Amino acid sequence: MCLSPQVDLVAGTAISIFAFDALRNNPNIRTLPIAVLPTLFAIHTFTSAFVWLGQNGDVSNSVESVATDMYIYIAFVGLPIIVPIATWLIEPPGWRRFSLAILSLTGLLVGGIFWQNIAAGKSSVVAGERYIDFHVEGVPFQVSVLYIVVTCGAMLLSGSKPLFYWGMLNVLAVAFLSYRLSHSLPSLWCFWAACTSGFISWFIRSPEAKQASILQTSMDRAPISADSLEQ
Repeated sequence: MCLSPQVDLVAGTAISIFAFDALRNNPNIRTLPIAVLPTLFAIHTFTSAFVWLGQNGDVSNSVESVATDMYIYIAFVGLPIIVPIATWLIEPPGWRRFSLAILSLTGLLVGGIFWQNIAAGKSSVVAGERYIDFHVEGVPFQVSVLYIVVTCGAMLLSGSKPLFYWGMLNVLAVAFLSYRLSHSLPSLWCFWAACTSGFISWFIRSPEAKQASILQTSMDRAPISADSLEQ
């Protein structure tokens, strides 16, 4: 969410441009999940605008309800599942890939727990002057911590330097934006979604993404030997 529906619509349009570019330049099926993330952010930002419009009485309750559900499911179910899997798929064999596989399974668990609580009607929306806060009640504290770990920690485990450095920047940005939200300051999440989408669009075009897709294709075609099993 951002500080107004107008800002959300502008940010959503900018993110859509990055989303189109990332999908158009996606080099391989294994890089597709990370290339899809800007599209997810664009949908997320546009739905936030409709939640704002609903809160202001500019659209019907049914439209606001659908937008709210979409926003919450993407934020609390989609992201913890997709982010670690997208990072795992482009990681070459080694301890990092193994760790990301565990993180991906954890993300599935976290997303599943949030989905159960959302489906049970335990989600809520609180509108402030320049922000909208979305909550899912009944989720254990440990699961909330794991949510942060899988969404913010995946890129920190990546062997790709651009992903690792962006992961570090993302941790700082999320901490800053969460601090602002906790103090009821105007929300700037859509700006960070746009920045992240721009980075992903650049990364998909980079030699790193093409090298990752070639490496994974070679790994898929390589025969399994006793030596590889020992490794």
